[in-house]
Amino acid sequence: MAVETTGEVTVDVDRPAAFAAVRTPARLARCIPGCRDLQEVAPDKYTALLTSTVAFMTVSFKVAIDVTRIEEPHLLEAKITGDAVGLAGHVVAGARLQLDEAGERRTTIRYATDIGLTGRLGGLGQPVFKATSAKMAREFGANLKAEIERGETEHPA
Repeated sequence: MAVETTGEVTVDVDRPAAFAAVRTPARLARCIPGCRDLQEVAPDKYTALLTSTVAFMTVSFKVAIDVTRIEEPHLLEAKITGDAVGLAGHVVAGARLQLDEAGERRTTIRYATDIGLTGRLGGLGQPVFKATSAKMAREFGANLKAEIERGETEHPA
């Protein structure tokens, strides 16, 4: 089962500052609902624990994150793969952030994910997973806007 989610948010900072924020792994991880224990294992390669409630279950995934494309200051893409903790399930996802100028000191960030699940989680059904993914995408957008507009000074990495 694969589900795609998209969204966009406009932040009140210029594009280079917005890109610097999304390019800082610790800052971006703070925006992802349920993301914990981010560790750099090599340049542009990370591991993390992602936890989410899907339908009636709280599910955690140990994931590997590989930043696959960087076009400063307007594009960041990553591939995420991992296994569910404690039950049969595997996730493969693609994530994309596109940053466009939206006026003086304003940037529009478009984000998209394409998530595929197998195992017991894949059997939950697309409507359930799609609703959960859409909710998480909205949370990510709100968190991203707050994180970028707050600036790095309040959250040292």
